[in-house]
Amino acid sequence: MILVKIYFLLVLLFCHFIFSSSVSAQFRSSYATQAPSQSQSGRKTTSQPVRTGGAVVYPQFKSSYGVIRWLKEQMPLKVYVSRGLSIDGFIDEELGAPVANVNNLAKWPDLVAEILESPETLQGLPVAPGFTAEHYQAATQGINMWKPFEKEGLVSFILTDDPSDADIYVFWVHHFVDKMGLALFSGDIRGYTSKRSFPYKAILAGGRADFKPVVIMLRTTESNGISMPFLKMRAACAHEFGHALGIEDHSTNPADLMSVYYGNGVISANDAATLRYLYHLTPDLIP
Repeated sequence: MILVKIYFLLVLLFCHFIFSSSVSAQFRSSYATQAPSQSQSGRKTTSQPVRTGGAVVYPQFKSSYGVIRWLKEQMPLKVYVSRGLSIDGFIDEELGAPVANVNNLAKWPDLVAEILESPETLQGLPVAPGFTAEHYQAATQGINMWKPFEKEGLVSFILTDDPSDADIYVFWVHHFVDKMGLALFSGDIRGYTSKRSFPYKAILAGGRADFKPVVIMLRTTESNGISMPFLKMRAACAHEFGHALGIEDHSTNPADLMSVYYGNGVISANDAATLRYLYHLTPDLIP
């Protein structure tokens, strides 16, 4: 799956995003009133793989902007997996294509934030064609693949049925489209993740961030139109949740879950080593 690096860090926009006087459209606003911890080790990443305990920490976890991960103060993360809800019905009139097209990933968090501001709009969302109850189960199982890391104190998260109080949202689509509205069925891309991140140092200095939801979109059908099989969907959601946790790009090892085509569909030793390494680093940015 192609992860999208969505970071609004341009100098001209810095103050607008970081130093707003209040936090609007909060989905988990309690973090904004807490002082972030500075207990992380501060180790620096390297452009070369790091070997640890027989596994490899792939350098692709780090974005071009630096290390991105959640803080303990933001946890437990709340994850809302919708039961088939689709957000591709909102059309960009200029393009004549859905706002949620893959060339417009930077705007997905804004679109979802706007939807969440209106309970009527959220309740009126259609179910994506091809969605089944098994897809919901597959998605939750995929997310829960990362649960063992809670015992290590790295991450913690819970599933919630309350869309007004979540950090990460899972929506669905029959197929993805580009900015021209053309269907994308090439390869085996089953999902995308979009998130916005904010400089950690600026928040430590007292800045306030206008947090937006992290958005995962999963495809309900294969390229031949058949409903996505359970194991493929589970792997896709597990992969996307790895991106949501902060593994930014793809491992080049085809056996890893975080490789482009989902490896063997389960978290590999390299995936585990990479998450452990990531969550012992001081972040440059936080979602």
